[in-house]
Amino acid sequence: MSRASQSTDGAFRDRHVSQFLNPVWKTLAHHLAAKCEHCGQERLLSVFDAYSRGYNRGCSVCMLTSKGLLPLVRSLFSHLDIDDSGVTRLLEDPLTRRCMLSVVRGISHFGIRYPQPVGSPVTIVWNFTNRCNLDCLHCHQDSSPLPSHPELSTSEAFRVIDNMGDAGVAILTFSGGEPLLRRDLFDAIKRASESGMLCTIASNGTLMTREVAQRLAKAGTRRIEIGLDGATPETHDFLRNSVGSFDATVKGIRNCAAVGFDEIATTMTLHSKNLNELEETMSLAERLGATRFYLNRLIPAGRGVDAYYLDVSPREKTIALEALYRKFRTTIDEGSGMQCYARGMTYYSRLSHERSNGVIFTVSEALSGYERMFQDRFGLDVSKIVRKIAAGFGGCSAGLTYAGLDASGDLLPCVPAPIKLGNLLNQSLEEIWVHNELLNYIRDRKSLKGYCRKCVYSALCGGCRYTAYVTTGDWLGPDTSCPFGPEV
Repeated sequence: MSRASQSTDGAFRDRHVSQFLNPVWKTLAHHLAAKCEHCGQERLLSVFDAYSRGYNRGCSVCMLTSKGLLPLVRSLFSHLDIDDSGVTRLLEDPLTRRCMLSVVRGISHFGIRYPQPVGSPVTIVWNFTNRCNLDCLHCHQDSSPLPSHPELSTSEAFRVIDNMGDAGVAILTFSGGEPLLRRDLFDAIKRASESGMLCTIASNGTLMTREVAQRLAKAGTRRIEIGLDGATPETHDFLRNSVGSFDATVKGIRNCAAVGFDEIATTMTLHSKNLNELEETMSLAERLGATRFYLNRLIPAGRGVDAYYLDVSPREKTIALEALYRKFRTTIDEGSGMQCYARGMTYYSRLSHERSNGVIFTVSEALSGYERMFQDRFGLDVSKIVRKIAAGFGGCSAGLTYAGLDASGDLLPCVPAPIKLGNLLNQSLEEIWVHNELLNYIRDRKSLKGYCRKCVYSALCGGCRYTAYVTTGDWLGPDTSCPFGPEV
């Protein structure tokens, strides 16, 4: 029996016990996610405060709740092999608190499920504008220098940000188009940051002067993501469809590294003309100061439909993912270096799991547990925790922990999917997230179809749901981009 099968069997037993008690868990979660009538803070956060700070602070009513629940909290973290000092550091971290509150809200709405939907998106990627100074061949937004659709005014953008803040969104990425083309970007980032969201910007890097990078940091930007699609000007400029963009992008990355951010990521969209430069591009990104590297694949949306002829073969894709894993494994073994992830290729988790015998893999394409921030800030071996929660949070995050948002304020199942679920100018984000019929269909991963349903890695991988939709017409269909086929 494979390690994946063993993990799946263990999770299967645990989930049946948990789901049998779902009415109890939903009632308890609803109570904890609600705000106390006396102090106005969510009761769960008061429980966290009692754990990390003791009973000498806060609301006396919440303290009574906390006394009754602290044994349960201790039991949970003990199961995850976290000692008291580690728990205390975690529970005092604003981002961790916000994420855990969202999980509890999700349980209050949906019960305990596998994978677990949260109460509102943990992460939203916002196409802040459709305008762009480049004309990239693969752009899934079909962006251009002029706006192709109505976009929010500054005051409307602030209303949308407040809506997301009220719902408890933890991470907000300003994307595009090219978000730096909007003059009010810095004000929007400042407002989102002050609302408690960790702010990221995804840019092509060509407008990223030292002054711009400094203004982004001052506004509250914590993470930077810049596209680097090759190790040479010819290769990068080909996909970006703009001569000189490589040099400008490299300068942009250097400027961000000089200013300093919590994380600097570069993204590379894999295709047949840059496959042979993957390892060189990773090396270049690391020399420029990148701390994280994302390998994307071509998405058949927007102009990406016409560029899909550039897609790599299944064998070439496997070769690329092997190279990505080797670099990531070296970083982990040596304890330093750039961390490597894949997007739109949830089967990277499967490959990593197989190559490492179940020790190294990613969850929801963004978390491995080997991130240095966990060790630096919490002193924890979070990789062990990730391995334990993988069945609950693995696979494609669309509809579970993540959503897209377009420049008009419309919520999307994911960024490339042009399907409007509701507008945040006139609807509550949490209301849309919890009750939208399509989102609830996408969440029903026990009803996956085709080889994704048969594969023992369905809990860890499960396939890209947008790819299934765009190629089969069904959000729960098989991920036709998978180079492996099912492991049964």
